[in-house]
Amino acid sequence: MARTRREFLKVAGAAALGVAAPSIVAATTSLGAKSSPAADSVLGKSSRSADAARTPAAAARNSVDLAAARQDLRRLVSARALVVDDPWVLMHTVLPLGRDARHGSEPVVDFVIRTWIEGFSAGGKSYPAFPVRIEAHPNHFLQIMYATAVPADRRFDCKLGPITRTDLYAGAKALFTPALQGDELSWTVSVFSAEMAPGADGFTNGDGRSFTVAAVVETAAQAAEAGYADTIAAMRGAKPYGRSAIQGYACNGTHVIYGLLDALRHGYRDGQLPDRVTTLVRAALFRLGPEVALIDEAIGGAGKAEAELNADAAKLQFLGHSLENLAFAREHALYRTSPVEEEAVAAAERELAAVAHRLVAKHDLDGLARQVPRAYRVILGDACHALHGLESGRI
Repeated sequence: MARTRREFLKVAGAAALGVAAPSIVAATTSLGAKSSPAADSVLGKSSRSADAARTPAAAARNSVDLAAARQDLRRLVSARALVVDDPWVLMHTVLPLGRDARHGSEPVVDFVIRTWIEGFSAGGKSYPAFPVRIEAHPNHFLQIMYATAVPADRRFDCKLGPITRTDLYAGAKALFTPALQGDELSWTVSVFSAEMAPGADGFTNGDGRSFTVAAVVETAAQAAEAGYADTIAAMRGAKPYGRSAIQGYACNGTHVIYGLLDALRHGYRDGQLPDRVTTLVRAALFRLGPEVALIDEAIGGAGKAEAELNADAAKLQFLGHSLENLAFAREHALYRTSPVEEEAVAAAERELAAVAHRLVAKHDLDGLARQVPRAYRVILGDACHALHGLESGRI
C-alpha cells in the first residue's frame, strides 16, 4: 500500500534514529559471506600519518570527494545546526567547530549549560547534570566537553550558580547507577577513563555504592561484543550479513566502539581488551559496504524523494560515525587498516561525500524540519559527527 508523504517522513525519522522501519528486512550482500583479512593492530605503537595510513592511489582518488564533503557538511553545520535552539544539536556542533563555537553571541557550551542544566539528588546532596531527555545518553554532553578539551576549571553560569566541568564530573560519579545498559555506557566510559587511571579507578556514587572503571569498561565491552556477534560471524564467513542486534544500538552500533577506543587510549587493558577491540574495529570496518547495501535494499525508493531522504539519513548516520571512529583510532595509534580495509574505507568516503551533497543540493530539508523536526535534528547532529571525522585530518 502506498505511503503518504508524512508516512514516508516518519520512516525517515525512524531510520535516522537507528530504529528499524517496518519494511526493513534482513538482506544478504555479495560481501556478506567473505571473511575480512586480519587487520594490522598497532595498539600501543606509534601512529602513522594520514597519508601513510592509506595507499597513495586511494588518497588521490578521494581527495576531491572529501574536500567537497567537508564543504557540504560545513554548510549543514554552520547554516542549519548552529542556528537551532536544540541543546542536543548545538552540543554536536562543538565536535567539529571546537569548544568556542558560538550560538549567536554566546558560546554554545555556555548557552546549553545556562539553559538546560538541572540539579539531581543523590545521597542527600544535589549535583548538576543534564536530564537524559535533553542529552539522550548519560554524560553525553560532558563527554563532548572532554573530547573538545573544555578546561576543567572553566566557569559556567547556570540556574544553580557557577559550575565547572569538574563539578559536572563529580555529578557523573555521584549519579552513576549500575542500572545503565551496557550499550549506553560509552559516554560514561570516555569520561571516567579520562579521569581515573587503571589501578586507581575505584569510585563511590552518591548512594555509597562502590565501583571500578575497569568493571564499567568490561560491561561496555561485553555489550559491544553481544551486539556485534552476528557481524563478526559474517566477517568470518559463518553466515551472511544482515540485520541483527547491532542496528538497534545507538547510532547503528557505532558509539560502543568509540567508548572502548577511548578506554584503550587512557590505558585500560584488562581482560585482553586490546585484542577484543581490534576484533570489534575489524567488524565495524567490515560492515561499511554491506550495511550501505542493506540500507538500500531495506529502504529502497529510487526516484522517490522521501525514501531517498530516508536512506541518505541512515547512511549519513552510519558512515559519518564509522569514519569518525576510524579517525579517532588512527589519531591515537589504536588501529592500522589493511589494504583491503583501505579500499572499503575509500568507498565509504565516496558514498558519504555523495550523501552529503544530496542533503544540501537535492533533499527538502526545510520540509523535513516542518513535518518531522526530530528527524531533521538527528540529521544535523549526524552531520556534525561526519564533519568531525573528516576535519580530524586522519582520514
